[in-house]
Amino acid sequence: MTVAGEDRRPVRRRQGGETTLSCLGPSPDPPFEQVTSAAVATVTDDGRLVVAELTRGLDIPGGHVQRGESSIDETVRREAWEEVRARLGVLHPVEVIESDYFGADDRTYMVIRTARVSELGPWESTHKSAGRVLIEPEDFLRRYRGGDPALMRHLVTAALATLPAP
Repeated sequence: MTVAGEDRRPVRRRQGGETTLSCLGPSPDPPFEQVTSAAVATVTDDGRLVVAELTRGLDIPGGHVQRGESSIDETVRREAWEEVRARLGVLHPVEVIESDYFGADDRTYMVIRTARVSELGPWESTHKSAGRVLIEPEDFLRRYRGGDPALMRHLVTAALATLPAP
């Protein structure tokens, strides 16, 4: 039985061993069935990022592909709405990150996009996010406390360089 909102490929906490992440550049997209998660650097016309206020701190909207989703862009748009209540314009590829989390013979991918915000909906606190913050990119990068600040700097820098002017 498929449950709405259920991750297509659940990720469990891994016991021991390191996961290797490899940045492959913005394209081509990997086969969708190998994509486990997607994220988006959401940018306002004045150049600020729209980020989610999560229990782990500020982060760009993103998450796992859910059962029933049929594309990376569908996942990205859903996550942007759930986490920051943003509707997005044209999505642009930023990065494909390959992972050996499930083993050397079972490569999976995280895909990063960027887009301008076309609409910010009224804020509603959800189980996904306690708030949204509109923030200058450098301020976000100084405040980011996720697992790999250097990777996040790369993603945000690449996203801003990729995004056409408004």
